[in-house]
Amino acid sequence: MRVPAGVGTGAPLLPWLLLLLLVVMSHLAHTAILEVNGNLNCRCVKTTSDYISPKKYESIEIRPVGSTCRRTEIIIKLKASGKVCVNPDAPWVKKLLKRIAST
Repeated sequence: MRVPAGVGTGAPLLPWLLLLLLVVMSHLAHTAILEVNGNLNCRCVKTTSDYISPKKYESIEIRPVGSTCRRTEIIIKLKASGKVCVNPDAPWVKKLLKRIAST
């Protein structure tokens, strides 16, 4: 009995296709993990645009965009208690950053 053309030729390809699928899926999973981990080192979960008087500052930390976090973070340590993350796009923060850069 004669086997029709093409029948049986796909079987040797199946392991290679499965291997290729595993490699692609592994790469996608690795990429997703890198993206998630890229933002795990951001310190600011939420930011505020509310004005904070410089009289209340103990210090200011400016964290530029980098490999650990994909956004600029401005963290103000208050004299009274804790730290506050402020929105770097808030007008008063932009003025503050210009003042800091000019000193």
